[in-house]
Amino acid sequence: MTFDIAFVFGLTLAALVLFSLDKLRVDQVALAVPVILLLSGLLTPAEAVSGLSSRATVTVGSMLVLGLGLRKTGLVSAIGAWARTAPLGGKYMRMFALCLICAALSPFLMTTAVVLVFLPVFVALAEQADEPASRYLMPLSFVSILGGTVTLMGTTANLVVHGEAMRRGFGDLGIFSITPLGLICLAVGLLYLFTAGRILLPRRMLTPDLSARYDVRRFVTKLYVPDDSPANGQSLSQLKWGERFGVTVLDIERGEEEITAPHGERHIRTGDILVVQGSAESLVEIASRQRLKTAGEGGNHDLDLTGGQGRLVEVIVAPGSSLAGRTLHDLNFAQRYDATVIAIQHHHATLHEKLAEITLRVGDLLLLHGTPDALQVLAEDPDFVPLSEVKTHTGNRPPAGVAASIMAGVVLIASFGVLDIMTAALTGVVLMVFTRCVHFEEIYREVEWLVVFVLAGLIPLGLALETTGAAELLAVWVVSLTAPLGEIGLIAAFYLLTALMTAVVSNTATAVMLTPVAVFAATQGGVNPYALLIAVMFGASASFVTPFGYQTNVIIYGPGGYRFMDFVKVGGLLNLILLVTATIFIPLFWPS
Repeated sequence: MTFDIAFVFGLTLAALVLFSLDKLRVDQVALAVPVILLLSGLLTPAEAVSGLSSRATVTVGSMLVLGLGLRKTGLVSAIGAWARTAPLGGKYMRMFALCLICAALSPFLMTTAVVLVFLPVFVALAEQADEPASRYLMPLSFVSILGGTVTLMGTTANLVVHGEAMRRGFGDLGIFSITPLGLICLAVGLLYLFTAGRILLPRRMLTPDLSARYDVRRFVTKLYVPDDSPANGQSLSQLKWGERFGVTVLDIERGEEEITAPHGERHIRTGDILVVQGSAESLVEIASRQRLKTAGEGGNHDLDLTGGQGRLVEVIVAPGSSLAGRTLHDLNFAQRYDATVIAIQHHHATLHEKLAEITLRVGDLLLLHGTPDALQVLAEDPDFVPLSEVKTHTGNRPPAGVAASIMAGVVLIASFGVLDIMTAALTGVVLMVFTRCVHFEEIYREVEWLVVFVLAGLIPLGLALETTGAAELLAVWVVSLTAPLGEIGLIAAFYLLTALMTAVVSNTATAVMLTPVAVFAATQGGVNPYALLIAVMFGASASFVTPFGYQTNVIIYGPGGYRFMDFVKVGGLLNLILLVTATIFIPLFWPS
């Protein structure tokens, strides 16, 4: 082993560890990789920035914009709204039909977009059936992932493997080349999820009362402002109760007037009833030092966070959200959104204290309090995923059929070989922009650029694995280990290795790193290269065993009330079944 190979192996391992620890942003780590390779002299400047112009990067970015256009024109939301009330049979048949709809959309939309739209639909379906959401949301995520494997454009992993394979001279895969295998895996997954998998799904009922679910009442109370309080006549920004006591004012009741989510410029007056949030110690301290009385001492006032103008709503920090990695204090959240965060749920730990200092992560659940109008605006913000359905406003745009026609044109042109996938997708983006299905400001603000930058950073790593000989050496090791099992063993090994890696790091990163290894392994083992490339594609999407390996699992983790072991039980068995399925059918479709 040469020094260059050892260096690239060490860098790859370091990147994988940092990805799995989640201490640094994924894109932050990814962009550091080509810089390190450039400084080490292992890559030329052109090679170090090759990820920016890669077919995979451009195609993935284009598909994200096309999906945004479909959402902005209201097409996907309209399908979701129809599905909620359509006569689709009893509760189990309705769930099965909705899963089929998600599976039909996922091959042409990014899987995450499908789950974001259908999440409130499945939550409402669970409520209508008087069953816990935990029985519905995991099938939503898993079926959408499986649906994405039906076409090359269904997942970023498929597009990455395809783009990197084409760069190495393997360009025979079309949009629907993997469809037969994808449909088989989808059918196997559906059969499992509605039989044995359904038995394994947890029944974890969550109370519909949000204030009770988040145990808010222990941290919220009403305080009466008497004549002798030093708070009289001062604004909330002057009082700085959040900084001094860790207390937030959610509401001010002033006679017949109610001021919900008051701004810092709002002044306190004698006789005000303040709805305040904080720890028991903080509430006692502020009452004592500001000479405030409990509401009972100033009159009989019941605590009702959803009475009057105030409402509670539950939202998830969305993938690609600008909130991820930042605190409420950094965001100036209350002034920016005209609403107050009164609890945060992160991996089932419900937090009520020092909320302004908590770093937000994708998938965190926020319990918000504000006026209906403010919460409606906030729920339409792409940084959040509301857990109740929100009527979206399409604005000054063409009918949804225009966006659907553009997307259909991209699929047809690419599938018939008139244009390659990248060119067809770029053409679709231009048409989306010029027909005003999507606006440039929305592309800059709402497209999940993290995926693009991860690709831009890691594609040079795949190139370094190839040029230094590290990929070939790793391929030799894999081939030698699986030699007694022949072609079947090699295919199974790549599928399993990919599935294990994607359980702890992103499927995009996994696909980038293993594609060059698969090409060399096919040469060493005398196997059809496409067989191993397809194994990497499907293995990269087989992220069912952990809640953090795939963004759709992160999204449904909190709302479903799941635990880590729920994914291990339900998803682990599904992974094994799909491993056997792929190992059997891949050699049949791509024989050596």
